Amino acid sequence: MKQITFLIALLVLNYTYSFAQDIGSKTLEEIRLKQVENIKNPELWDMERMKGDIEPISEREPIRFGAFPVPHYNSLFGFNYRGGGEINNRMARSLPDYRITMKDKEIVFCSFHIGNSPFYKEEQRNTAFFTVITVIDTVDTNNFALGTSRIISRNHPDYGGEGSFITRDNKVEFVAFTTPDKGSFAIVNMRLFHLEYGNIILITPQKDGSFRSLQIKGSVPLADGSFDYIKTNVLQREEVIKFLTVEGVI
Repeated sequence: MKQITFLIALLVLNYTYSFAQDIGSKTLEEIRLKQVENIKNPELWDMERMKGDIEPISEREPIRFGAFPVPHYNSLFGFNYRGGGEINNRMARSLPDYRITMKDKEIVFCSFHIGNSPFYKEEQRNTAFFTVITVIDTVDTNNFALGTSRIISRNHPDYGGEGSFITRDNKVEFVAFTTPDKGSFAIVNMRLFHLEYGNIILITPQKDGSFRSLQIKGSVPLADGSFDYIKTNVLQREEVIKFLTVEGVI
């Protein structure tokens, strides 16, 4: 037992050390305190970035995006933003290669990912921290799924995204964010998900106006690989097929 305990402690120490090397001598607590102080300091604000954030209001976003003054990203101990993005198939029927169907259901998804940020553990980088998959029953005149989505880096080193998918009688709305020190979370139609227990959230709008949710684990890759992974891995799981096609789903 003592040997096992020692080995576990050694692994934890090695892991913590390798992670700490990326952020130098700073701790995550020091980085968090620095972030809070920077936000309050007008001398560090990136006003040009703020001006670029002022845009027409979108009524399809769950939370209205506001243009706030934010510190220059590299003011956080010299670490800049290392990229991130989103992958989705809102184009639905307009690009047949990206259309996903299961029986009589049309499936859409959206994934948010972060880039090679030194604030995050290596396995969290360049991967999706949140994916939502749902069923739709309508598209617009261009055959795009109704809705919107965006990922936001303005809370660097915390990153988040939001979006929606609109059905004939309902709307699936989602907000998700990841932090280097507190974990990753999502809210979908006011249901809270701790994403360490599963970063893929399936939502099915029901014909009676209610929703059902299923939280599963997976490793959604970036770029075009997302479509293949969701089609050939996630959507092939027995529990997922049953969940998306059971009686009562729109």
